[in-house]
Amino acid sequence: MSGELHLIKELLAELDDSTDKQLNPQYAEDLLFTELLTRLGQRRKASDILQQAQYHLDNLDQDEFVVTRGC
Repeated sequence: MSGELHLIKELLAELDDSTDKQLNPQYAEDLLFTELLTRLGQRRKASDILQQAQYHLDNLDQDEFVVTRGC
């Protein structure tokens, strides 16, 4: 597992394990999604983001996704 994937899984586990009673997990996921899209938009074209999102949506019930580093 790459260092990046390990870090992301740790951060998501921290969100899942939060004992903060005021934390709404669904809202937190929506915020995370929005922040991620904003970040991606700074580095990639909207059409590339849409294509990647569509690929993942089309394959949600498939095997685990594999993310490779660009060269």
